[in-house]
Amino acid sequence: MILRNTLTACLLVLSACRSRTSFDAAWMPVPPPEHPRLYLRARDIPDLERRMVHPVLKPVWERLQQQAARDPATAVELDSIRYLIGKDAALGRRTAAAALRLLQETKFDMRQQDVSRPIGRLMVTGAIVYDWCYPVLTPDQKRAYRVAFLRTAKTLQAGNPPPYGAAITDHYSEYLVMRNLLSAGVAIYDEDPAMYRDAAAQFFRLLAPPRNWWYRGGAYHQGAMYAGTRCGAEMFPLWIFARMGFPGVYDPAQQFVPYWWIYMRRPDGQTLRSGDGQFTTNHFWSLLTASYYKDPYVLADYLAGPAVNSTHRLFDFLWHDPDLSPRPVSELPLSRYMDSPYGWMIARTGWDAESVIAEMKVNVYNFNDHQHSDGGAFQVYYKGPLAIDSGIYEGTDGGYGSPHDTNYNKRTIAHNSLLIYDPAETIRWKRTTGNDGGQAPPNGGEEPGDHGMSGRNRPASLTDVLPPYRTGEVLGHGFGPDARNPAYTYLKGDITQAYSRKVSRVERSFVFLNLAGERVRAALLVFDRVVSTNPAFRKYWLLHSMEQPQIDGTTITVAPQQRGWQGKLVDQVLLPAAAEIAPVGGPGKEFWVFGRNFPSQPPADQNPEDYEVGAWRVEVSPRAAATDDTFLNVMQIMDRAVQPLPVNRVDAGGAVRARIADCTVLFQRDGRRTSQPVTFRSEGQRFLVTDLVEGSWRILRDGAVASEGQAVSKEEGTIWWSGGPGQYRLEKREK
Repeated sequence: MILRNTLTACLLVLSACRSRTSFDAAWMPVPPPEHPRLYLRARDIPDLERRMVHPVLKPVWERLQQQAARDPATAVELDSIRYLIGKDAALGRRTAAAALRLLQETKFDMRQQDVSRPIGRLMVTGAIVYDWCYPVLTPDQKRAYRVAFLRTAKTLQAGNPPPYGAAITDHYSEYLVMRNLLSAGVAIYDEDPAMYRDAAAQFFRLLAPPRNWWYRGGAYHQGAMYAGTRCGAEMFPLWIFARMGFPGVYDPAQQFVPYWWIYMRRPDGQTLRSGDGQFTTNHFWSLLTASYYKDPYVLADYLAGPAVNSTHRLFDFLWHDPDLSPRPVSELPLSRYMDSPYGWMIARTGWDAESVIAEMKVNVYNFNDHQHSDGGAFQVYYKGPLAIDSGIYEGTDGGYGSPHDTNYNKRTIAHNSLLIYDPAETIRWKRTTGNDGGQAPPNGGEEPGDHGMSGRNRPASLTDVLPPYRTGEVLGHGFGPDARNPAYTYLKGDITQAYSRKVSRVERSFVFLNLAGERVRAALLVFDRVVSTNPAFRKYWLLHSMEQPQIDGTTITVAPQQRGWQGKLVDQVLLPAAAEIAPVGGPGKEFWVFGRNFPSQPPADQNPEDYEVGAWRVEVSPRAAATDDTFLNVMQIMDRAVQPLPVNRVDAGGAVRARIADCTVLFQRDGRRTSQPVTFRSEGQRFLVTDLVEGSWRILRDGAVASEGQAVSKEEGTIWWSGGPGQYRLEKREK
């Protein structure tokens, strides 16, 4: 449907496709019968000279020339540009011959990790020269190029043509099809259309549909570090087809994926941690997204710390819109919701160094690979990392799949979430791993479509892939009352599916309060309802920190001091009423998993300040065994010298009420949305009542109507209002 609406010239590729990809029959655009057509067209050639001297791109062109002096591949790419501009046939012939030699003679160490990436980039170089210098190629050279492309493509990780593979994760979701094979296929289409047809069929039938689906959520599931590679790869079909005359091959919601990055951005330039990896620089894909969609906010975020590596610098020169002006991200709303397949919320108090940032997660789906089992997790940053995602992806214990990675880093125990410990449970992440008491990696840790690589269990459609990876449901979300500068941000989710049958119900509600004007900058309330299938399965509420927390009764204080950090988080445990609160960590127990430590540290050749691996956590557990338990924690965020505000809890009928500053928040104890009257007394001034059914509600204060016809939406299920102290009653109005 999307392709038929967005592509203006299409071809139904059926019998023309190779038999092994015939199931990929799809409406596909045909490369125009002219050269150049890869990455640019004849109409774009005059703009190349303007780019060379444009104040924004002149430094890029100069760096490319410096790069060309030491890299033969860059040299032939730049000479191809010079040929396009000057039509110097002798230069074109020299360039074509030099690029062909590179394709034929370059040797790669096939034992090198991710060797397919440089191999594929060399294919791109060859495709550029073939297409841009096409008029001077001899018939023998054209044949030799095609032979070299086919030989080189077979050395890629999935070979050529690639099998029906993992379209959601894995290296297949990187440059293999979306850049390498597609680029070479476009270049040689007139002489041999098979490579293009294979690549385009796989893109439109296998790769584009899931991306269009998750773009609508406005984030990326494989973590911040891998967003750079995989979202970057997704830029190539967008630009390749657009330059051929077929814009809009993706859902336009792709534009807003980098907003996840914007909202995760900390005042120190780093981002909140997500998935595998630690701190990474601003991603080039943000620049390409901004340039394609003319988005000034995405551009502003990129320019706050721009970084383009040598592999991508040519595309900075070709595709960067130098006339697009940035706009400050401070114009954006302070809270942002990321819909399915995520169910994530990020709330901020501002965009400067005084800003609190809180991330809240449900995880509607979890696709494994570099995504962690962190449904229900939260993070808090204020003048330093306060509530963190702990663990390390590539450390002294190894990288992907190391004991630390599979038993700790990717697991629930490394995150600010919930554990329900069944000592007999077996947890698999592609193999049997340690039991952390947390969420069970979906489908045993296998990635969507993994079996397709070996020809088994091939999914016929996206709907066939998704069911095993469903891990949660968003039950309510919203923020307000001012959409740009909200006083509250709310997210509630059911994460029961993320766990094994040891639980029958796990729900978590988040309320973030922006306490503007208070010395305490913000508060994060977390309310949990956990029902296990056996009262002996102990439940744990987790809070991770960089340094040892201080515990005083039911108060937990996190105030890290290294690296000049100045923030503080104070958590008041309000439920369970009788709780055991214990620190876990320190030497020999930094990454402790029920009787065993899985140590790992940053590599010696890396900057340790790029890492926030943590070494401590607090575990909150009910003292008495029960199947049904509730947790209520109120975390205050402030400067280290500031004292926390008083916090109190009152049970009000079927509701639990917490008050901090002038704000009172109510949750239904059973977690269900209610249509029954809600009554409570409060000395506060601002109120949030959650877990209400959709409809119109009346608010009474001290028996008098204070507000008539307050609307409760299905999406949110809450009411926020301001009023004086008193006895309140909320009633659902009859239709």
